[in-house]
Amino acid sequence: MSKISLKSTWLFLLIPIGIIFFVVIPEVDKKHERYNNNQIALKNDIYTLDSLQQLKNPTKKDKHLLQKLEITVPIHTKIYGGEKFMFYKIGGMLLVFVFMGVGMVATNYISNKKKTSSKNKQVDFVFEDPTADVIGQQISWNALESSASNFASEVFKKTAQGYKITASSFTKVFAWSFFLMGLNYVTISFYEYYQIYDIPLTFMKGGKLFFTSGGPFLLIGLILLFMFSPKVFIHTRKRKIIFGGETLQYQEVYALQVLEKFSSGGSSSGGYFSYELNLITNKGDRFNLLNHGDKMYILSDMMKISELLKVPVWNNGVV
Repeated sequence: MSKISLKSTWLFLLIPIGIIFFVVIPEVDKKHERYNNNQIALKNDIYTLDSLQQLKNPTKKDKHLLQKLEITVPIHTKIYGGEKFMFYKIGGMLLVFVFMGVGMVATNYISNKKKTSSKNKQVDFVFEDPTADVIGQQISWNALESSASNFASEVFKKTAQGYKITASSFTKVFAWSFFLMGLNYVTISFYEYYQIYDIPLTFMKGGKLFFTSGGPFLLIGLILLFMFSPKVFIHTRKRKIIFGGETLQYQEVYALQVLEKFSSGGSSSGGYFSYELNLITNKGDRFNLLNHGDKMYILSDMMKISELLKVPVWNNGVV
């Protein structure tokens, strides 16, 4: 795999920078100018209303203007007060975009820095022939997972109890961006409601406010964070491996299987190769350990897991 330079990682910032520079900033400037003009007009109306209320002998014109301002000033106070919260929402969204852009660039840079580190050495790994094994002849070489990615979306990490396989930092940044964007809009929207409106917030109104503000983004973020939680735990002391609700003992592990699969992707993005590292039991059952598109990382983790579990690896065209 060719090295991704620092220059190319900045391409990840083009989307948030483009949105901020060409869409958000001009819109904020326009709305902020209108907001200032409205605030000036509102202050003048409040001053005029206060003056008219102090008159002892108002004219017919004064009375007409007084009646008008007594209606429009409270309305405009609520409307223009709501615009203030809009700026809070936009400000929060900008912070999320900054978090997403910086997070994606930083995690990608750190990842490539690790791969190109001088500490990494080329290791010749010997794969065993599955056709020479009874179980190896029986197992399927079709992909176990239907999903795929063209980057290292999962990582093999050390823990206090042993090891875990979980989402990479790059993937978590994506999930947290959805969650924070939704949380920003939902929180400010509810605070705005309690500050401006006198109508009690019922369950139905609260649900509508939630889903018409940032609720869907918040829920998507929560779902992604749940999906990206650790999927495999390897307990070295207890000598067991946990896949969701299923537990395997070390002695049940027979081999590892590494395979390549092709994802067609979208019509505009073309296709890409992705890789799976699966665990094979002594009964021939398969369990997925890793599933992503970075061959260098998956082969590196494959060697670590093979050494940890002391089992061979069967390869089908990956290297």
